[in-house]
Amino acid sequence: MPKPRKSYALWLMGHALHLLFVLLIFSVCALICWRVFISAIPPSEMKRLSPNAKLAEAYRTYGEDLTLYTQEQASVTKDDANYGYFGVTRCVFIPDAEQVQVTFRYNNSTLRHVMEDYALVEEPPRGVEIFDVSIVKVVDATPEDTGDNVDGSENLVKTRIAPSDRKIDTTALYTYILYTFDDVDMTDDTITAYFDIYYSQDVNYDKDAYGTLRLYHRDDARLPVKLSGKEEKALQNYGK
Repeated sequence: MPKPRKSYALWLMGHALHLLFVLLIFSVCALICWRVFISAIPPSEMKRLSPNAKLAEAYRTYGEDLTLYTQEQASVTKDDANYGYFGVTRCVFIPDAEQVQVTFRYNNSTLRHVMEDYALVEEPPRGVEIFDVSIVKVVDATPEDTGDNVDGSENLVKTRIAPSDRKIDTTALYTYILYTFDDVDMTDDTITAYFDIYYSQDVNYDKDAYGTLRLYHRDDARLPVKLSGKEEKALQNYGK
């Protein structure tokens, strides 16, 4: 016997609803993936050098011969106590200007961890500078004797350098801060340089940092960085 028309209509409606449900699930997943992907892309200003007087003067002096380089170092904290809390998306060394520029990033979830770790009543706000950061440069005071370069050695001199400027921006998932560090002389005696992060309400340089990322090591390759057209234009027009 032929299937009644009413039963066929119900079957067709059920099939259509099932298809719509699958499409809805797929669309939600695609939207979440798109949001995560887009949010992981730094804002434009966070991908470019921030001009200041020292950098502009170095550019006017050296022009296209201005030396810029980076290194492949740890980009995200991986210790058990701060796994994934903090990251550095870009670090550029500019020896001709004795300058380093670091793009620092943390996820919204890091703010929740800060609240939990410090027993705060509420999460710290987004897009606000809530961390104390610095570059710690480790210099070999006796470069002729490399055998004494061990942790705790009195011949390893540490210098802490605070940022001279910063720019802040946010995406849906991240807070980005572009820090400029002036008067950073990366001489041949410099062994390593670290990026230390402390919660601003708990700064004690005699204690371990809340998070630490290595930016530089003397034995690692220096990878050249080329100025973009927008960076060159900004440096050419700085102060005008």
